[in-house]
Amino acid sequence: MFRPWGGTYRRLMNQIHVWTQQGWRIELVTFRDGEMFYPDEMPDSVRCVHLGTRGKFTTTLALWRYLRREQPRVILSVNHISNVILAQTGFLPDTGVKRFLSVPNTFGESEKLAEEPRRREQKFKEIRRLYPRSDGVIAVSDGVRDDLLNTVGLKGVTVERIYSGSVAQVTLNRAKEPVDHPWLTDKTCPVILSAGRLVPQKDYATLIRAFAKLRQRREARLIIVGKGRDQEQLEALAGELGVAEHMDLPGFVSNPYAWMARADVFALSSRWEGLVNAVMEALGIGTPIVSTDCPSGPREILAGGRYGILVPMRDPDALADGIDQTLRGEVPQFDHKEAVKPFRAETAAQAYLDFFGLDQPAGPRR
Repeated sequence: MFRPWGGTYRRLMNQIHVWTQQGWRIELVTFRDGEMFYPDEMPDSVRCVHLGTRGKFTTTLALWRYLRREQPRVILSVNHISNVILAQTGFLPDTGVKRFLSVPNTFGESEKLAEEPRRREQKFKEIRRLYPRSDGVIAVSDGVRDDLLNTVGLKGVTVERIYSGSVAQVTLNRAKEPVDHPWLTDKTCPVILSAGRLVPQKDYATLIRAFAKLRQRREARLIIVGKGRDQEQLEALAGELGVAEHMDLPGFVSNPYAWMARADVFALSSRWEGLVNAVMEALGIGTPIVSTDCPSGPREILAGGRYGILVPMRDPDALADGIDQTLRGEVPQFDHKEAVKPFRAETAAQAYLDFFGLDQPAGPRR
């Protein structure tokens, strides 16, 4: 059960492909607008169920009725609002369906919550009250697990860390497809790529400032793939720093993997992350990575700096130095296959099944 949102859905789609190939019967349950990302990739065997509801109460009731009627062996929710709704079904008569919640990000590091202490404590109380109504909670990183247990104070339910399956064969195949951006097809200087929503969490202002400093040393171009409310501010900043003509914000790109494969560096400037899809994908594709050492995903993915360069947050000079070092070829050497293994879709899909207590698919629905 989910409300589609960015990287969470990308990871889910990767694991759905693995599960359907293994013979598992999958149903996707949506609410609110019922939007589906990547509909062209959805396996034909997957049944999509839209509850047609918006509010928490009506959605909780509709979901409980669905569980009672359809009797799936397990249901998984993949973000906080979905987690709340699924957990609330635990106050209604038991359906016999195992309920699991997935947490993709840290709550304690959220600046939005930090600015509103009252709202922060209300959310923490909501988590402590509702999440134990589930049969288990999946944290996408050790940092997210630590945040749930020690910052939020969650008790009374097992919290398992399972890395997301961001590296899939479809990702690697699509990385080989052609691109239509002139900076990547007719490259005259190094290209730095970043990808994500244009929001304060990603701190692209620091990346643009770092890029401006880098251009004082060498020719380079910057592409930031993604959409978001900060676009105008970022474009204005690039203009102020005199790098607007060397930077591009193309918006949503259907195949960022091909762009990533042709970039010279993948850069992440975030202030906090649970686990970063794009960094795992760049690692899988083989693009050198420079990332802020934000809590908590990048450090785990890059093994403390063994698989890429980590720099302090909100430090344009350090980020510029890290990118420059990478462009000079001074990058960590490591066993690529070993580095990627924990983040492969097959690894994650099996870990989820193990946590669910499922060993083999059921027979066809009667």
